[in-house]
Amino acid sequence: MPDGTTRPRIPGMFLWMWDGEFCGSLSLRWQNGTSELPDYCLGHIGYSVVPWKRRRGYATAALRLALAEARRRGLDHVQITADRGNLPSHKVILTNGGRLIGPRHIDPAYGEMDEVMFRIDL
Repeated sequence: MPDGTTRPRIPGMFLWMWDGEFCGSLSLRWQNGTSELPDYCLGHIGYSVVPWKRRRGYATAALRLALAEARRRGLDHVQITADRGNLPSHKVILTNGGRLIGPRHIDPAYGEMDEVMFRIDL
């Protein structure tokens, strides 16, 4: 943690987006037996696409595949945060069935960002 304390690591996977060359990455986090996350996790899924590969559908496709994996892991929903002004990311989440839950203020120890939380029911 930013303050030097530790928390138990939860299960997760980190994947690359690849089309013959690196396009970006995606991570999926979960707790076995529940769809809830500890308060120190910002969301179940995070993704990033390199700037020169954006607007080609990579994030939308990667999120769709991550949702299928989340279902296989027994999750009934996932939560995803995005920067308030990152409208392309909001579109990716909404296209995959997300609904806006509301704002989420990130603790100053993490960089004090204002984000929005989305939920996708599986």
